[in-house]
Amino acid sequence: MIPSKKYYLVLSSIAFAIMILLIVIQVNWFTSTVDYQKKETHQKLKELAPLVAMEVNGIDHNLFHGQIIIVDDLPGEKITNKIDSILKLNGFHGAVYFAIYQNQPDGIFLSNTNKYKTELLSSDIKSCISDIVSFSVVKDGTSKGEEESKEEFQSRIYRESSFQYFSPVKGLNQSDENDLWISLYQEEKLSDVMITLMWQFSLSLALLIILFGLLIYLLRSLAKHKKMSQIKTDFFNNLSHEFKVPIGSIRLASKVLRQSNNPEKNKSYHKIIEDESELLEKQVDKLLRISMFESEFSQIKNQELDLHEIIESIPEKLKILIERNAAKIEFNLGSNQSLIYGDKDMLTSGFVNIVENSLKYSQEGVCVLITTMDDGQQRTIRIKDDGPGIDPRYEDQIFDRFFRANQGNQYKGKGFGIGLSYVKSIVEGHKGNIELVNHYPNGCEFVIKL
Repeated sequence: MIPSKKYYLVLSSIAFAIMILLIVIQVNWFTSTVDYQKKETHQKLKELAPLVAMEVNGIDHNLFHGQIIIVDDLPGEKITNKIDSILKLNGFHGAVYFAIYQNQPDGIFLSNTNKYKTELLSSDIKSCISDIVSFSVVKDGTSKGEEESKEEFQSRIYRESSFQYFSPVKGLNQSDENDLWISLYQEEKLSDVMITLMWQFSLSLALLIILFGLLIYLLRSLAKHKKMSQIKTDFFNNLSHEFKVPIGSIRLASKVLRQSNNPEKNKSYHKIIEDESELLEKQVDKLLRISMFESEFSQIKNQELDLHEIIESIPEKLKILIERNAAKIEFNLGSNQSLIYGDKDMLTSGFVNIVENSLKYSQEGVCVLITTMDDGQQRTIRIKDDGPGIDPRYEDQIFDRFFRANQGNQYKGKGFGIGLSYVKSIVEGHKGNIELVNHYPNGCEFVIKL
C-alpha cells in the first residue's frame, strides 16, 4: 500500500520540528558556552587584580605611597610591561586594559588606552594600591641618622633591605578618595577556542539544514512517485475501458449479424462495427502517439504554411463530433501575418486536440470561437468555448501527461490524458507558449503565441 499525501506531510512536519529542536539545542549550547567563557574570564581577572596591584606597587613602593603623586612620575612603560607579563603568565593573550586612578574629579589617571576610560573607572575588577604595605628585612643596628629626615630614612631602608614583602591589609569599603586604584578591563570578544567552536557550530548548523533539505527532497520524490504510480494505474484502467467498450460492441453486433436475415438491421449493425472499429483505430493512434511522445518533437519539419488555412480545416476534421453535439465553431481571424514557419501536421493536430476537448467535455450546443491577432512579431491564437470550464483545483495540472480532471469516475471521462500535454509540447517545439485562461464555470480559453 502506497502511503497517502497526508502521511508524507506528517513526516515532513516531524522532520521540520526535529530540525528546529536540534537548532535550538545547538544555539542554546553555544550561547551557554559563550556566557560561561565571559564569567570565567571575569572571575579570573578579578582574582588576578590584587596580584597585579602588588606587582605594580613593587616597581617603586615610595612612588605609589608618597604625599603627592604626579602622573608624569609614574613609569608607564614599566607598569605596562609588568602587567602584560603577569597576564600572559596567567593565560591572557588578548588585549587587557588597565588604569591607575584616584576616586576624585581631578584625580590622576594613567592607562594604556583612552578608549575605555568609563569602563575602567566603573570596573569591579580592581584593587587598591594604597592599601598595600611593605615589610622589609634590614641589617641589625640600622637606625635613623640625626640629620636624616623620615622620608630619607624610609628610602634608605628600601634600598638596603635584603627582602621586601607587600600585602593588602584593608578592604575595598575602607578606602577614601585619595587612595590609588588599579583596575582591569577586557573587551567582550571570543577566544581562539570559542572561534573554533563557533565554526564547528556553524558547520553543524549548515549540515542540519542540508540534511533537512535532502529529507524534504526525498519525501517530495516519494510523493511524486506515489502520484505517478496512481496516474499509471488510472491510465491502464482507463485504457482497458476504452478498448473493452468498442470490442464488446463489435462482438455483440457480429453475433446479431450471424443470426439476422433482415437487410436493414444488418446495415445498422455493419455501421456499428464500422464506427467502433474506427474508434479502436483512433485509440491505437493515441497509443502510438504516446510511444513517440519524446522523439517526435526532434523531427519538426519547418516549412512555410498558412496559419488561417490550418485553423479553417478544423471543422472538417471534427465533422462527426460537431454534428453529434450540435456544436458550432466560429472564426475571427484578424491576423495580418498568417504565414508562419512550422510543422503543418503537428500544429493541425495541436489545434484539433484543443477544439476536440471543448466538444467532448461540454454540453450539446457548445460554441467554440477561434481568434487570431498580431502581437509584434508573434501571432496570438485564442480558442475559447462556452462549456463548463475547468475546475480551478486542476488548473495547474491540466498540462501534465496522463492527467484527467474527472477524478470522481475514471471510466466516465474520455481519452487518456495526454492531449493537452501533447499540445504544449508541440507549441514549445515551435518556440511558442500556451496558457489557460479559465472562466469557470462559464467555459475556458487557451491562448497560444507562436
